[in-house]
Amino acid sequence: MTHSVLIADEWFAEQHLKRLEERFQVTRNTKGRWYRENELLDVIGEYDAVIAGQEPYTVRVLEKARKLKIIARRGIGYDNIDLETARKRHICITNTPVRAEHIAVAELTLTLILDLLRRTVFSCEFLRSDTYKSTRLWRREDFFGRGIHEITIGIVGLGDIGREVAKLANKLGSAVIYSDPYVNEPTLKHVSLKELFEQADVVTVHVRSTDETRGMINYDLFSRMKTGSYFVNTARPDVVKMDDLKLALKNGLLAAAATDVFDVEPPIDDELLRMRNVIVTPHIAGFTHTSLDSIDETCADNVIAVLLNEGQPKNRIV
Repeated sequence: MTHSVLIADEWFAEQHLKRLEERFQVTRNTKGRWYRENELLDVIGEYDAVIAGQEPYTVRVLEKARKLKIIARRGIGYDNIDLETARKRHICITNTPVRAEHIAVAELTLTLILDLLRRTVFSCEFLRSDTYKSTRLWRREDFFGRGIHEITIGIVGLGDIGREVAKLANKLGSAVIYSDPYVNEPTLKHVSLKELFEQADVVTVHVRSTDETRGMINYDLFSRMKTGSYFVNTARPDVVKMDDLKLALKNGLLAAAATDVFDVEPPIDDELLRMRNVIVTPHIAGFTHTSLDSIDETCADNVIAVLLNEGQPKNRIV
């Protein structure tokens, strides 16, 4: 009997898709977005394996998954999966903490930091605006920025990605401090979370979504930052109280911010999309051609291993 595999994310590397199609009946997501819970409830019972994006694998969904043997999470985080229910139903959960993805996230983080410091995106938007078209005045003084070698970058969470960010920032001449209760890195200055927000010119977040981290970054922390500071989030939206971030931007506690993640994805009417002092990107931090190839190879390997009993899956969570 042929196993059925759902690729629930929006795309998949062709060479690894071919490997799956040679072995299984494969269905791809053609919606152009992640599945919603009610949509998963309608189809999940048909599949032996899912290659997952950020769609919700709730208790209700997993209880409908009568054939499901593996959810191969296409990415690092797995907070969209109810692990306890998966464990009870003997569903294998894997993720893809590949180094290529760590590097990709770190590189986009540094890109966003540089864009904020040098105001490149904001100056680009100005040159395309009706204001510029009507006046033909550069107004370059509005876009003077700061050098990355002049600032202190505060990293919240010094895991694999946080370490890559620190490495890149150091190479560019930044001072780096970090806050992480579970890491002792003697080459970097360790501070409390409150001290980090007080001392850093740019704060960047690199923690998973857990009971401990959800909502950990709030208005009180933003209020401690120096005038003209910046905030970057390429991790998870729920580790930040997003309404507090918006208020901090409106009140001038932050000069600007950049976010790759949103409370609802894709965002529909999120106020951050309309704020002129925010750089927004569509949850692309971990994605380069190289990282995607490595991620999708791992997902395909894990599905094949579980469905065909060809060895142990990599990076097993449950």
